Order: sequence, then C-alpha cells, then structure tokens
Amino acid sequence: MKNRRVLALGLVIVLGVSITGCSSKKQTEETAEKVNVEVQPPGSGEVALDTDYIGTVSPEQQVYVTPLVSGTVTQVNYAVGDTVQEGDVLFKIDDEAAQLQMSSAKAAYSQAAAGVTAATGGSRHLQNYQTEQSIDTLEDSLDKVRSSISDMQGQIDTLGQQQEQLTAAVQGAQGAVSTQETALIDAKAELQRIKEEAGVLKADGSDDQDVLKTLDDATRLAIETQANTVSKADLALQQAKGALSDAQSGLSQVTSGKSQLESALETAKSQKETLKDNLKTAQETYDITQDEVYPQTDATYAAQLAQAGVGVKSARYQLDFYTVTAPISGQVETVSVEKDAMAAAGNVAFVISNKNSMTVTFQVAEKVKDQLQVGDAITVERGDETFGGTITEVGTMAGAQTRLFQIKATIPGVSDKLPSGVSVKVHATTQREEGDLIIPYDAVYFSAGDAYVYCVEDGKLVKTPVTVGLMNDTQVSIADGLTADSQVVTTWSSKLRDGAEVTIVSGADSTDGSNTASTDSADSSNAATTDRDTTADNAAGDAATGDTDNSNAAAGTGTDDSNSDRKDAEAGE
Repeated sequence: MKNRRVLALGLVIVLGVSITGCSSKKQTEETAEKVNVEVQPPGSGEVALDTDYIGTVSPEQQVYVTPLVSGTVTQVNYAVGDTVQEGDVLFKIDDEAAQLQMSSAKAAYSQAAAGVTAATGGSRHLQNYQTEQSIDTLEDSLDKVRSSISDMQGQIDTLGQQQEQLTAAVQGAQGAVSTQETALIDAKAELQRIKEEAGVLKADGSDDQDVLKTLDDATRLAIETQANTVSKADLALQQAKGALSDAQSGLSQVTSGKSQLESALETAKSQKETLKDNLKTAQETYDITQDEVYPQTDATYAAQLAQAGVGVKSARYQLDFYTVTAPISGQVETVSVEKDAMAAAGNVAFVISNKNSMTVTFQVAEKVKDQLQVGDAITVERGDETFGGTITEVGTMAGAQTRLFQIKATIPGVSDKLPSGVSVKVHATTQREEGDLIIPYDAVYFSAGDAYVYCVEDGKLVKTPVTVGLMNDTQVSIADGLTADSQVVTTWSSKLRDGAEVTIVSGADSTDGSNTASTDSADSSNAATTDRDTTADNAAGDAATGDTDNSNAAAGTGTDDSNSDRKDAEAGE
C-alpha cells in the first residue's frame, strides 16, 4: 500500500512538471501574440440601482358606506358589480319621522318670518310715516310762528314809530292849546280893558246896553272887533283842544295796539320755544327709533329667524341621513343591506372602489425610504406582464412590528389586470449616483477585494486599480483611478494581462482572434451577469429587511471573492 502511495505521488509530481512545462511554453507563445480588444473612454450620466420588493394591489380609493341612522330600508338601487357615480342614491331608509320634523321646522321658520314682516313691514312704515308727519307739522308750525313773530315785530316797530309821532303830535297839540288859551286870555283882557275904558261893564261884569248905545262908533267898533277877536281865539282854542284830543286818542290807540302786539309777541316767542322743544323731542325720538330701537328689534327678529333657519337646516340635515348616496364614483364591491330589512347606524352597507388607478403598497427600510421621492417611477410585474407606476406616498413612520416604512405607488388603468388584493413584484430605484466616469460593468475585475480595469496605453495593456462607486448589472461609476481620456478595455479574453500588446478593433472589423475574444467576453459576461443577478436578488432581500450595507455588497459595490478568483484565473493572473 505504501509503495503504491509513493508511486502515485511520483506520477503526480511528474505529471505536474509536464503540465508546468507545457503551461510555460503556452504562456511564452501567448506573450508573443497580440490581443485583439475593444476599448471605450468613460462616459458621464447616472447609475441607478434597482431593488425588488413584494407589493400588494388595492384600489386607488375605497370607501365604506355606513348609514348614520337606523331604520327600515325602503329601497336598494345597486348590486355588487354595478358601477355608480358620485352622488347616486345607493339606498333609502324610512324617513317619515324625519319628514315630520322637517315640516315642524319649516312651520317655525314661517312663523319667525311672519314676525319679522310684522315688525319691519307695514306697522313700522306707518309709525315712521306718522312720526315724520308730526315732525313736518311741528316744523311748519314753528315756521309759521317764526313768521308771525317777524311780522309782529315789524308791526311793533311801526307802531313804535307811530307812537313817537303821535307823542310829538300830542305835545304839539298841547302847546297849541296853551298858546290859544293864552291868546284867548289876552283877547278877553283886552276886550275888558276896552269895555272898562268905555264904561260899558257893570258891576257884575255884564255889558251895560244902555251905555253901549251911547258909545261912539269908533269905540263901539273897537269893542266889536275885540269881541270878535275873543271869539276867534276861543274857536282856535277849541280847535287846538280838539286836535289835542284826537292826537291823544290816536296815541292811546297806538300804545294799546303796541302793547297788545308786544304781549302777542311774547306769547308767540313762548310758543316758538315750545314748538322747538317738541320738534327736538320728536326728532330725537325718531333718530333713537331709527338708530337704536329698530336695529335692536331687527337683530332680535333676525336671531329668531336665523334660529328657525338653523332648525330647518338641522331637520334637512337629519332628513338627508335617510337617503344614502355614493361618496365617490366606482364599482360596488359589497352590499350588506336589503329592502324591508333593518339598517343599523354605523354598520357598513356598501363598499365602493374607484379603480381608475390601482395602488401598490410595499415596505422598505429607512435607508431606502430616504432615497425614494414622490413622483419617482417604479415598475410592477405580475406574471409575464409589466406595468409602469409612480410613487405617490413615502411613509414617515416605521411599522411597529416590521420597523419598515410604507411606500405607495399609483398604477393607472390596470384594474382588469391587477385585481385588488394580489401580490406583485415591484422594481424601485433605490440608489442613484451621477458620475463623469461611467464604464460597462463587464470591464471591471476584482482581486482580493480590490477592483481594477485594463486600459490601453501605447499599444499595451495597463492593469489600472480603480475605486468603484455605485454599480448595477450594466454600469459602474468610477470614483478614482480613471480619467475621461482613459481607453478602457471592454472585451474579455483569457490573454488579458498587464503589459500585453494589443490590437484595438471594432466589432465590424474584428479578425478571427478578436471574434474569439468577443465570444469569450460574451460567455464571461453572461457568467458574470448570472453571478451578479444572484447577488442582486440577495441585495433586494437585504434591502427589504433594512440590511442596506449587505445589499450594496451583493450588488457589486463590495467584494466578491469567488467571482474575482474566476476572472483572475481566466485572465491568466
């Protein structure tokens, strides 16, 4: 047995030496042969990482219709599956009692309205008219009294002037009487003197007729002339006294008339003040009535009317409870009421769904939630069909049990293909990165956790270490190690190694060697893609549970030793 082991070991060693020799020879041949490669410079743009989640489909809007009152159902208008429009009457409940309350409320409102009409209608207008007429009458009376006072004052002034004139006339007449009395006395004295000188006077003062007869003509003429003068003086005196009497009578009348007018004037002035007071009182009463009493009365009646109106609205509001309408347009999902059966307040009677758009709800970890925004596009898969949607809600509170955040997205016009309640796969972009150095995913290689690419410089391959950023199945964002002018090898070949001479070819001009390289590249790409798809699926699961660090690693931003070893081996490292 021991000899066999030694022999076997020797065979292995010999075989190993043979293989090593062959490998060395092959390596020498390959080194001498140029490698056909395709290259491209890094581009700019966005690298996005999608993650898969499981979502649940529900209608965009679903309402549970419950009656607010209890009673006997008198009418049911729709069945399950029917389409209703917002405002359509779904069912009715017996509303006889509510109708009576409505009638009572309307009667109370009519009574309140009648009270308002009575308070603010004809009676108020009549009261205003009477008050205004009274004010107008007082104003007219006051105007007349004022006019009368003015007239009387004018008359008094005129009488005053007449009184002054008559007073002067009386004084003049009194002077004339005095003058005539003096003239008469003088004339009588002169007559007596003449008679005494003629000896005609008797002892008793009468004329002696016998003596007169004996007088000469001259003496007799002198006596007669003087007697005539006395008669004239006496007549003049009488006339002066008559004029004085007339003047005194006129003065008395004027004085009396003036006194009467002055008394009437005082009465008129007193009447004027009374009228002014009455007018002021009437006007103030009218103003208070208009400015305070009526507004207060109106406010009282308005409050009563408003209260009655509220009663009508309340009764109508209660009455409307007995007619249940559709709050939204949509499809009837369930009906839980029947005609002639009792409907209980608060119990669901109808369920209506608006399926113009469907909502997909899924859960994500906090770090993923922070990357999602309302308006972001998502993709939903169910079976072989794919649908596009838009995020409409990003939850802000984690679930108590799952510690995940709820995300909602709207999928328009798919109610026939996405029924309510089904589960779907949701593809959401959970990471984005803008970059100026973006290269194909298959151009990147990994070794012991370090990433590198091959670049062409002066016709030779240069193994270039790079720092990768975000990557997905097709693209990688390079954070460091390349420039915009770098010529990055995008095809794979087992002959790729640092320092190897290369020939840059395009797909159309490839030689046999380049075609082989392309084929090898495609095979390797497919293999790498398969590996990365597997890790991406793992990343989606990690992201859904909140393990975003592992998600990034699985997606290619971390180390993949198995993949690195494979690619290194194939590259001849």
